[in-house]
Amino acid sequence: MTASTKRWFGGVLFAVVLGAITVLAGSDLPKAWGHWRYARAIELPATNQPRLVSIAIPPDVFPRSKRDLADVRIIDDRGAEVPYARFMRLGSSNSVSIPTQVLENSFSPGHYTQVILRTEKQVPFHDAVRIETGESDFMEWVEIAASDDAHTWRIVQPRAPIFRFRKEGRQGTQTVSYSENNAPYLRIRVLDGKSKFPIAGATILYQTSEPPERVPVSLNVTPDPNPPAHSTCWIVDAGRDAVPVAEVSFNVPEPMEFVRTVEFSTSDNRQNWSTWATGEIYRYHQDGSTRSAVHEQLTVSLPYGLTTATYWRIAILNGDDPPLAGVTPQFYTTPRHIVFEQQPGRTYRLIYGEYRATAPRYDLERRLDSNQELSALAVSVGPETENSNYSDPRPWTERHAALLWLVVGLVALALGLSAIRALKRTEQSSEHS
Repeated sequence: MTASTKRWFGGVLFAVVLGAITVLAGSDLPKAWGHWRYARAIELPATNQPRLVSIAIPPDVFPRSKRDLADVRIIDDRGAEVPYARFMRLGSSNSVSIPTQVLENSFSPGHYTQVILRTEKQVPFHDAVRIETGESDFMEWVEIAASDDAHTWRIVQPRAPIFRFRKEGRQGTQTVSYSENNAPYLRIRVLDGKSKFPIAGATILYQTSEPPERVPVSLNVTPDPNPPAHSTCWIVDAGRDAVPVAEVSFNVPEPMEFVRTVEFSTSDNRQNWSTWATGEIYRYHQDGSTRSAVHEQLTVSLPYGLTTATYWRIAILNGDDPPLAGVTPQFYTTPRHIVFEQQPGRTYRLIYGEYRATAPRYDLERRLDSNQELSALAVSVGPETENSNYSDPRPWTERHAALLWLVVGLVALALGLSAIRALKRTEQSSEHS
């Protein structure tokens, strides 16, 4: 290697080392937290005694953090780690079956199939009935009426759908909700008089629920350019957005009646898709007249947590019906809340962006109950700031792989040039001798 080549190679190495030192120098977070890339000030009103406070993790934290938020920490103005507990308002639902006896299972040709049920003597409140049938593929409309004596009936649900399409893999719904009451008798009419609908049995239910907390989020969603036949599809770049979606709502502007299955699939290459969740959306008028009240369900809840697949496909299965005109999806997430104890005179920051961090384990999570979590003072966080002298925890070779390969290539080039020059000098010496 010539002297000039050695000087050039030494200069390249010096620049690389200097760049690495510059990256590692300093931090606007305490030194112990130099591997955390982002921070947000927690905006807290002053207090003269310790108290529990809670913050909701902003949705835009997710793309910059681990998907399970395992790298999220709270630190105070001294740089001390502050224990916290996490919780979500997931809502709840409960369905209680009420002992039921079938009194009648009949058919009125040209009118309906009818089943009459009786509950136990001490009648609790009820608001739904689950219809049991061996039919695999059907779509029927049902009327529900209640009575105190099995003679005088009052309609508590004029018209609701039950359906199932097993050939298409659609379980549908066979449960009909109605106005809450405590009548001992319930009448089910399947409003199709062509033939008797096979009802094997029915169970009266009392359902209670508390809605989950939801906030809207914006995702990178585009229409599928190559949707499967008889479907309306969108593609979500979940790898880019990373926000855990809990619910998808569909805006259907056209006032039409429909019952459609929604299918959620995942893929890592936008070529091979695997179904991981399904749901139903519908809209119908109470008595079939456009002047009557509208019943609709336009949201589909998704299983807890976020799939790790890069892409999602959302498909409304239209069958042989025309597509729903102008339909668009809206995405919602369930906020992740963090509760910690604020001390008088202290300030706090939320930090994240350390992709090798593991989830912390604090006693506080076991010491708090749900009432304490929900009653904590809700506060907010400020805008995101980047640790300007962030220290990447990855090995230097991993962080600067492209630069390393560039140096290797330049060294190989330099060695090649040196070899060529040495060969030319050898040839010239041979010619002179």
